[in-house]
Amino acid sequence: MRMKQLLTSLFFAFAAFAVSAQEPIVIEDLSPAQLRAEIKKVQSEFYRVFNAANADSKMQIVCHEYLPTGSNIKREACEPQFVIDRRAGNAADSQFQVDELLSSAALQQELSEEFAQLTAAMNKLASENQYFKELNSVLSMLRERLEEIT
Repeated sequence: MRMKQLLTSLFFAFAAFAVSAQEPIVIEDLSPAQLRAEIKKVQSEFYRVFNAANADSKMQIVCHEYLPTGSNIKREACEPQFVIDRRAGNAADSQFQVDELLSSAALQQELSEEFAQLTAAMNKLASENQYFKELNSVLSMLRERLEEIT
């Protein structure tokens, strides 16, 4: 029963921004590839809404493609501008032997206060904006389903 309620909720939230959708989307019927495609669409809209509502340029979420080491397949990463700025600064400092190159974990640790501010900004927007809250819910359901089947 809960799954049917989630699917109904998913459909209505999804229909709010997916005007091109001709038929209802039932997440149980989606393959992993289709789920990933839907996650990408919903995630893009989620970040677009957040960025439009957020005036702080350091908190803007930026999505970019990168090529992982040892792979020929590009991947997409979405991260806050403050992470991109700190990573670039750290890489430059490392090249000039002013600082050690930080690992991803060390970078996250160093930026924990900024991540807390980002979380607070997203929670605040979710409490004020029903559409953003629904996007977050849909995104969670899609990711949960993908995790179940992979």
